[in-house]
Amino acid sequence: MSFTKSAASVAALTLLLGATAATAQTTESPTVIGCLHMAKKVSAALDANPQSPNFSTAKAQAQGAQGFCSQGLYKIGVDGYAKALDLLGAS
Repeated sequence: MSFTKSAASVAALTLLLGATAATAQTTESPTVIGCLHMAKKVSAALDANPQSPNFSTAKAQAQGAQGFCSQGLYKIGVDGYAKALDLLGAS
């Protein structure tokens, strides 16, 4: 029983920390303005990190985020831009 409690506690803590990290990364609101701000941040990060091993993946992620934003799916777009920043090690 003790092992089960410990495992559940570790899983809950991991989820909490993951959610906190995602929230810290995405400080922009899921709006068209948030998408524009994140697009500028990602563009600057791409320009500053062309040697990054994740450059191509981050660029593709940003292009996908742009597509979601242009379709009005701002939350998905902002989260996609945040993932691109994370891939580049930027914030």
